[in-house]
Amino acid sequence: MRNHIVFCSAGKASLAAADFIQTLHPEDNIVLYFTDTLWENEDSYRFINEASDKMKLPLLTHSTGMNPIQLMFEKKMVYNNRIGDCSKILKQRVASDFLKKGKRPAVEYWRNRHYLKNEDFITDAVLYFGIGFDEMHRQDAIIENWKPFKVEMPLIHNNIWKEDVLKKYEIKQPILYDYGFAHNNCNARCVKAGQAHYKLLKAKMPDVYQKIMEQEYHLKMCVSAYRYIKDTVSDGRDGFTEEVREMLYQEIDDAYRDYFYDRAPKPKLYIHPAAGATCEHMHIKQYAFMKKQAKQPVKKTFTDEAGKQHTMLEYPNVPYPIHTMEDELRKDQQIDLFDFGGCGCFVDAFDAS
Repeated sequence: MRNHIVFCSAGKASLAAADFIQTLHPEDNIVLYFTDTLWENEDSYRFINEASDKMKLPLLTHSTGMNPIQLMFEKKMVYNNRIGDCSKILKQRVASDFLKKGKRPAVEYWRNRHYLKNEDFITDAVLYFGIGFDEMHRQDAIIENWKPFKVEMPLIHNNIWKEDVLKKYEIKQPILYDYGFAHNNCNARCVKAGQAHYKLLKAKMPDVYQKIMEQEYHLKMCVSAYRYIKDTVSDGRDGFTEEVREMLYQEIDDAYRDYFYDRAPKPKLYIHPAAGATCEHMHIKQYAFMKKQAKQPVKKTFTDEAGKQHTMLEYPNVPYPIHTMEDELRKDQQIDLFDFGGCGCFVDAFDAS
């Protein structure tokens, strides 16, 4: 009897991969493994629980106990399409620490554990990911990251129809797909999503859109205050000392912590006067969830295999705050309607140590 661990992301592809493995190896030890960001749509939990119940497979859920917005607060950084290690820390590292080192995270719970055929489900396990042929660019990175485990992606090499699997078990797809989103991740608040994605979020879930816009704003203010204090200490301005800096850091933390951890119904947010007075100098717009194509292209030169040099123009992406997009939408300005973007969890390389 072999061990099989199916990484369950609450998407249809994960369910299809699990069904394929169960059909192929019905007598083996199969576990659905879900790393929870605590930022998911409620219907996502319904979906994975229903899959576990109807497929009669054990579901193991792990979490750090922290969601992406709280992680950004703790790191004093606003993620965007270029900077964003929430999936790396909240999902990839959690799974790697557990499977490779036996380190259990802060939160662990099982569903249908009685379906587990062997308590040792890690030794020589094969890991499965619901990556389809349309995401083959993710395959090599995932295989490399999970060595020495063997990794397989059934949807790439087999003719599997996700909708057929849903019908087989009479499971309704997660509601985010009904809304038109390409992924069922983080309640459609992925920090690497683009303008078209957030426009759809505003149309389908305006309350979620409004909340994430407010959180982005307060997060930027918090980060701006931290950076101002750090800069004034490093260059000696205003007579700040290390002791004063630490005191101000604690002031900001105390003021914002209840807000980002939802501990107070009406939190009183405090911004240090120095931060508020210098916002225009802090380049706050570099901190944003989204991305927008820069108007000015950058020349890039490369050499082909024949040794011939070529020059091309590249329009780089730059961070793009939700508030900026909101303002452009109100003014009926054009945004990139094809920029959906999204997160590719378990792709980025990371230092497991």
